[in-house]
Amino acid sequence: MLDMDRSVGAIRAAAAEQRFISYGQIARASDVPWSMSVRSQMRPHLEGVCGKMLQDAGAMVSAIVVNQDNLATGTLDPQSLAGFADCARRLGFGIVEDREAFLREQQRLTFEWGARTASA
Repeated sequence: MLDMDRSVGAIRAAAAEQRFISYGQIARASDVPWSMSVRSQMRPHLEGVCGKMLQDAGAMVSAIVVNQDNLATGTLDPQSLAGFADCARRLGFGIVEDREAFLREQQRLTFEWGARTASA
């Protein structure tokens, strides 16, 4: 089972280091091996993480969680980007017109939060 606090900690650590983190790394933070079952839990889990952290972080912190292949760029595949935009709508951001620009803004805000928490 994915652990909310461990996921927040892993995302916070990555943000403090100004780096992206993979879905598999989120699973490993909870001592859960990556599997199709865990993959199916990831979207609702990360939405819960975003909901929990939105006020404190000022960002959708799951913006920096990407596929292993995109750790260098922070790019989300079209399906993940659509899911991220849907999550934003459910969290009260409204309909996201430019999904890529919204993602980049949330990534920037998440890294700023990481820098603040690293120096605190």
